[in-house]
Amino acid sequence: MNLDHYNNIIALNYSGCKALLRSPGHYKAWLTEDKKDSPAFQMGRLVHLAALQPELLAERVAVSPSVDRRTKEGKATFELFQSGLKEGQECVSQDIYEDVIRIAKSAHDALVDLNLTEWQTEMGCVIGMGTISIKGRPDLIAKDANGDLVVVDLKTTQDASPAAFAKDVANFKYHLQAAWYMRLTGAKKFIIVAQEKDLPCANRVYTLDEAALAEGNRLMEEAIALYSQCVAFDSWPTYSKDITTLSLPKWAISNNQ
Repeated sequence: MNLDHYNNIIALNYSGCKALLRSPGHYKAWLTEDKKDSPAFQMGRLVHLAALQPELLAERVAVSPSVDRRTKEGKATFELFQSGLKEGQECVSQDIYEDVIRIAKSAHDALVDLNLTEWQTEMGCVIGMGTISIKGRPDLIAKDANGDLVVVDLKTTQDASPAAFAKDVANFKYHLQAAWYMRLTGAKKFIIVAQEKDLPCANRVYTLDEAALAEGNRLMEEAIALYSQCVAFDSWPTYSKDITTLSLPKWAISNNQ
């Protein structure tokens, strides 16, 4: 399934699910919003490409010449470079490209160390869930030494230590992603390679405990039920209009009270 075909399939995916759990109205806005390519997002996307599909890197990414475009010669050199770009090819600086290669090598080595076989990268998956469909494109689907299906997800991060990355899992709902991809693929395990972007480009490999996976599955079931209801009635509300009593989080209240 190519990317265009996958994108045209109307189904709930993991990223949309996070917006939906905020409110159905936020999900509808997410569907049409302009997805901005921040430097951090660009770096993560390019590292994924270089680590998981290195054979496509040269086809999709071109390194711009290091020239001063304020000069006549530099401008002419850069325009010549631009004229040779293929349709859809992304242009990056030499510094960014070198960072991508360095980070991706570390990530790829970690993936190889997992000793998985029958790699399938960026494979689109779609399954029916009652009256609706869900979809996803796991980074890597492979088999372990026992022949069991495993999903591996590569995450770029500033800090891959257990204490810091556990916060990333909670904040970005990676436990929901684990439940999502395991349901989509029938995999028995979800592995995260947490790859730091700064030197020495360290990484750490994680799986999630039963409590985290149970919470991920709970969120998934909640989202699927909500999405099914919204589709059935074509109703996409935002927050409740009722006045809500708000409590402070426990960390904001002094223990001396």
